Amino acid sequence: MLWTFLVSTILKGRYGPNMNDPGALFFVLMAGLAGTMTLIYFPVRLFLTATARSRRLKLLQRIRKLRDELGQPLES
Repeated sequence: MLWTFLVSTILKGRYGPNMNDPGALFFVLMAGLAGTMTLIYFPVRLFLTATARSRRLKLLQRIRKLRDELGQPLES
């Protein structure tokens, strides 16, 4: 009995969620946004974080070098 219902449902094309349902559309939209963030936002964010850390490290090294140079006596 259940088997014939399932087969007739599949053959009539009513199997699965209806894409006109607002819940299905919301899910597809959220999945698309998540995919976009994964492919675009996270690599860009990691790159910007890495370059900012690199710039900060170079600045700290320049400050240390200037501090060491100022600590030494002047040559005449």
